Amino acid sequence: MMRFWLITLTALFVIAPNAAEARKVALVIGNSDYANTSRLANPVNDIKIIAASARQAGFDDVTIAADVSVNDFQKAMRDFRAKADGADVAMVYFAGHGIEAQGKNWLIPTDAQLKSDLDLPYEAINLDRLMESVSGAQIRMVVLDSCRNNPFGRSWRSGTRAVVSGLAGVEADDVLVIFAAAPGQTAADGTTGNSPFATSLAKRLPQPDLPVQLLGGLIRDDVLAATGGSQRPFVSASITGTPVYLVPRATPTAAPAASGDRSGLEELVWKGALAENNVRGFSAYLAEFPAGKYAGIAGDNISRLLKTPGGATAPVTMTTMTEPAAAARPAARRFNLTNVRVECIKLTGRLGLGLPDQLFLRFNTGQRFPEGKSEIYSIKKGESWAVNQSFEFDQPVSLQLREFDDIGGSDNIGTINLGETRGTFTRTLDGDASDYRVTYTLTVS
Repeated sequence: MMRFWLITLTALFVIAPNAAEARKVALVIGNSDYANTSRLANPVNDIKIIAASARQAGFDDVTIAADVSVNDFQKAMRDFRAKADGADVAMVYFAGHGIEAQGKNWLIPTDAQLKSDLDLPYEAINLDRLMESVSGAQIRMVVLDSCRNNPFGRSWRSGTRAVVSGLAGVEADDVLVIFAAAPGQTAADGTTGNSPFATSLAKRLPQPDLPVQLLGGLIRDDVLAATGGSQRPFVSASITGTPVYLVPRATPTAAPAASGDRSGLEELVWKGALAENNVRGFSAYLAEFPAGKYAGIAGDNISRLLKTPGGATAPVTMTTMTEPAAAARPAARRFNLTNVRVECIKLTGRLGLGLPDQLFLRFNTGQRFPEGKSEIYSIKKGESWAVNQSFEFDQPVSLQLREFDDIGGSDNIGTINLGETRGTFTRTLDGDASDYRVTYTLTVS
């Protein structure tokens, strides 16, 4: 009898799926059949090719959810959060209607009515909740093919902060976020039954020898080419600089790789090593490029760090690490932000005592100014902060004006999506009970 039960239990363990084996998990959501607004033709098709490409890329568990109501959407996120907890990679893809309103991004279930922007917390899905569903994984990916026209906002009351088109950029730590279009812009549906964005993602996701850190940049190039430059995907990344491959690297052949094919990867690995600024990061670079152009510097930095435990090399200016180096992609525009001035109009002050605000700027690329986490700018009502720094990016970005709070964190006074239009602009930010006027100049070359 004992032998019988041992055999039975062994068989059950063999047959039963082991959740721990699913090291790469994906949730693929597509909403096409909306009850109270225009139907979208592509999402129901897009999720099929994305799910297939995820499986091809080695994702162990791929969940498809089509035409979900708000309750089903919430359940899908809750169930996926349990799967993502402890996973190596967790990815969520959403295709459907999306809205930027009340300073937040919202994904729209199929049963939403949204007669007012006040209905959003009850009938829509806050993007922050979707981001939480991947929070337990080591590598977190959120892909949003939802930058379409706002079909609800035209009938909302006057004064709403909703925009007619697109989504706003986000800032998220340790998450790779890929938008189908830049902030405030819309994405094309395409003419082939699948959107250009979904077509590129399905093509690139299972590509061997492709670090996820370069995924967004290649999709951006694909979509720009497919749409004649009219649609520009947007990438927000704050993840490790050490390359992470969804598909195992191809076995090297006798023929050497073209220098252009590796130059972008070398730049990525080197920037990742600089960002980590430790022995592990520089050693990872040398293992990948033992004769690389930064090999000598990497060796010197390792020697210096080993001699001074806990020490660091010279400070390094932060740059975005979301795309290949210029030699590995078509020539791109450069966005230059200058003449930033922050003027305090109204000040509540910390603890309600009228104390000065302690400010800093943070971009959704991960860069902040001042760079040191302990560095701030103290300001009172009527004073101005002339930022004596220019900033350069290779894609449209957004910035936040943030204030250190009284418990060791920071609060967002307001977010500015810089966009792609040249000129000098003035924006008023009124978050956290204070009013600030921000003036800046954006040039595009």
